[in-house]
Amino acid sequence: MAQPVAIVFVHGIHTFAPGYHAGMQSAIEACLPKRVRDVATFRSVFWAERVRQRQKEYLDEVAKSRLFPVTPYRSLVVQGLGDAAAYQKTKSFRNSCYYEIQSDIRAVLETLDGDGQPNRPLIFIGHSLGCHIVSSFIWDVNTIKNWDDARLAPEGDDIREFAAYLKNGSPFRRLDTLAGLVMMGSNMPLFTFTFGPSRILPITTSRDPNTPPAFPGRDLDADMRTRTRWLNFYSRNDLLGYPLKPLNEAYANEPLLDDIEVASEGMLLRGLGYLSQPMVAYHAHTGYWNNRRVVRGAADLISSLATAGEPVRKRRFAFWRRPEEDLATAS
Repeated sequence: MAQPVAIVFVHGIHTFAPGYHAGMQSAIEACLPKRVRDVATFRSVFWAERVRQRQKEYLDEVAKSRLFPVTPYRSLVVQGLGDAAAYQKTKSFRNSCYYEIQSDIRAVLETLDGDGQPNRPLIFIGHSLGCHIVSSFIWDVNTIKNWDDARLAPEGDDIREFAAYLKNGSPFRRLDTLAGLVMMGSNMPLFTFTFGPSRILPITTSRDPNTPPAFPGRDLDADMRTRTRWLNFYSRNDLLGYPLKPLNEAYANEPLLDDIEVASEGMLLRGLGYLSQPMVAYHAHTGYWNNRRVVRGAADLISSLATAGEPVRKRRFAFWRRPEEDLATAS
């Protein structure tokens, strides 16, 4: 019998309403065997309202003043830079967009945790900045839950409260059952250039040899751990999404991580290439949500985790397929 799994979407750029994930969720569910579909619970984190209105107001003023045309491409750039600028870690735990967005994730996890399945495997599906948000959230949770009282003392009451929240939480809430990551159009590499490659570590490793890494979750059983995967989908024409393995040796040698190139812009636009770069790049970054290879890859991972302990069946999705074999079309 398939075991319950929880899937949480975290959006990035080009998202304006809470139901942004509905199309992809439906497509994933259509790819799942019924017995897996019956035990898969989907939720989404919506944080755009924290920053999107300010961006819209600015662009509205620009349009009203007729300073320059506000095109979809211009909006995409404003969102890309604006979201990234807003999601910056600060010394204050409160009154920070960084921690406000993380609190949005915690709220969704609390809702799922209320279902009474504290050991249910968790899968994150992130897009664009959402990939960095997921990665930083996982890293922060793993760091804070392993702090001792001496290290917590100088951090202030707010950090201490979060540590207590994690210490008293279920394995699910502590991300100790984290079993899968699906990233689409990740711009994580763009956040690493301040530090240099030697200081950047994937969440599959830890700076402290005495601290277990954040991923895979430490409470997963042996069979589940063999099925954990970190899938990073990108398009060669996506100017805001990048492979992760070129970051450094730690990423390059990580066996759980797969950089998978897809034609998220659709095969017709891919053929245009540099003849219409802005349009192609726009559709490449926004087209992952309904790309067949991405959908099937996510569904394959969910099925694999939900059926841990059962005999391995033949995969319906092959990560080694060439992007040219992708039959998907962008929206």
